[in-house]
Amino acid sequence: MARPERGILWQSFGSPEGPDDVWPFLQNVTRGRGVPEARLRLVADQYLATGGSSPLNALNRDLIRRLGDSLGERGVELPIYFGNRNWHPYLADTVDEMARDGIQEALVIPSSAYSSYSGCRQYREDLIGCQVTFDTQTLKPFSQHPLFMAAEASVVASYLATRPPIDASTTAIFATAHSIPTTTAASCDYQRQLGSVCEVLRALLPSDAPIELAYQSRSGDPRTPWLTPDIADAIHASFEANPDLRRVIVIPIGFISDHQEVLYDLDILARNAAQSHGLGFDRLPTVGGTSEFIEMLTELVLVWNSGGDPNSEIPGAEHLCHDGCCLSGAPPIHTSR
Repeated sequence: MARPERGILWQSFGSPEGPDDVWPFLQNVTRGRGVPEARLRLVADQYLATGGSSPLNALNRDLIRRLGDSLGERGVELPIYFGNRNWHPYLADTVDEMARDGIQEALVIPSSAYSSYSGCRQYREDLIGCQVTFDTQTLKPFSQHPLFMAAEASVVASYLATRPPIDASTTAIFATAHSIPTTTAASCDYQRQLGSVCEVLRALLPSDAPIELAYQSRSGDPRTPWLTPDIADAIHASFEANPDLRRVIVIPIGFISDHQEVLYDLDILARNAAQSHGLGFDRLPTVGGTSEFIEMLTELVLVWNSGGDPNSEIPGAEHLCHDGCCLSGAPPIHTSR
């Protein structure tokens, strides 16, 4: 049944949708952070190398459509709004639209599955900054939900069903996520949550084919320690340790949807690192395209819409999002999404 006073707010980072958007988008992301223009020009060139845009906004719209269809199949009609931090549609404009439409209660779904400053707390700060006039409940990081785990497993299972069997003696397998400063990692569950997803995926693979967690997309002051190893460095190190290596598999578990950092840092930089040693390279899809991911969101929305607490369905969520959770330390500067 339709309940017009209630709605869903899909909250994301934002992305340029064409070459003309790239420079103003990068200025939005880095405003007030003292990033040199030369650095921005370099990132702008990276966008041009992948077509001058990012697929993130389009993929978010597709997720919104699929979630709406899934809810409709269950007889629930809720308006789903889309608001970004750094590009159109801007979060503040979307919140104003929701207020004009008479929304009184909203479930906020940040498009990030893991705890961290930029992936969780900052989204909450963004919403506070909009001075929302209606009641909101924000979905907590959901990477530990059984259906999220199942969604990641389905990505790997689909790959294994269509590719030659894995020979652990000649194959390196990496799960990747966005690197963050080590000071930021110390105040959140980011690494533990990533490790839990890796454990689920390990069970699908031959026992002698371990997954190594690697990171990508480091940015900011080079003097600030960030989580390592970088995926390109990890590929080089794997080949040096095993000259018989023939194949690299990369699973981007840290991201819901493809965006610039997946397309450039994995499909170009990591692929180039593998090919420099004559290695085959396979990058698996991100998790947002799976039916299990939409089923998870649908179940959580249905709990909320029936008056329950959707966060109670997420294992360990009761320990997340307290006052000292996901502090920024030195805030990361993400310049390519």
